[in-house]
Order: sequence, then C-alpha cells, then structure tokens
Amino acid sequence: MEDTQNSIYALKTSAGQERNVARMLAKKAKESGLGLRAVIVPESLKGYVLVESSTKIDMRNPHMRIPHLRGVVESKDKKEGSNIVSFEELKKFLKPEPIISSINKGSIVELISGPFKSERAKVIRIDESREEVVLELIEAAVPIPVTVKADQIRIIQKEAD
Repeated sequence: MEDTQNSIYALKTSAGQERNVARMLAKKAKESGLGLRAVIVPESLKGYVLVESSTKIDMRNPHMRIPHLRGVVESKDKKEGSNIVSFEELKKFLKPEPIISSINKGSIVELISGPFKSERAKVIRIDESREEVVLELIEAAVPIPVTVKADQIRIIQKEAD
C-alpha cells in the first residue's frame, strides 16, 4: 500500500488534546512504521492535527487507536482518496496573521497577563513594528498610558462607539 507521493490528512481530535495526539502519533509512527512523515499542530486550527503520510490513513489500523483521536476528516467529494487535503487549503493555517493586525485604535480590550491582569482598557496607539499597544485603563481614576505587548490583551469590542 506504499504510494510514491506523500499526502496530507486532517485528523479530528478532542479540543485541547491536539499536542497529546500529535506526540502519541509520532511515537507510534516510530515504533510501528505507520508511514508518517510529519505531524503538525497549527495553533489556529483547534481540534485538528495535520499529518503527512506516504500511506493511506486507515482508522481501522490498530496502531491508529489513540486516545482523543476521533477520525479522519472526509472531503465533500465522495471519490477515492477524498480525505486528502490539498496544500492550498492548508496555507492559511500554516502562516497565521499577526495578532496586532486585528487590533484597532479605539477598541476595548482586556489585559490577560501582567500587573493589570483582568483590567479593561481602551487602545490609544498601536506600534506594529514592535507589536506593542498603548492602552488607557478605563476604570483608573487618572488616565495613565500603559504599553503592553499585543499578545497580552484580548479584544472585547472592536471599536468604541
């Protein structure tokens, strides 16, 4: 059942268990020779693991019995090899857009780390080159500008009304 070309498959997993499934798949591939070439866990694709394999992925294979692994994503086409995912479909998941690009001036955000954790703030200025955001705390008695990294905030409202 060996193919000359590698194919990419999307495997369904339990949400939050993607890394565990990927580790167990890699371990079983080394032990049993499943034909897996690569296992990828994209951050932007929750509940799925991408696998590059030289053989067809068959969930009936006893080596594919892994906790939290739910199955292979079936394509909308009902033809042979329909569960193979094209590279064009995967490009958007392999290079996620930066967090800073989704933040706008005037947005209401919540700080998720640092000394002001769980405080709400309004975006005053965005420095895309440094990936930093200057915020003004909403509930502070005196408006103080606070500069934080873009990954330390969560957007609550896109733009203030």
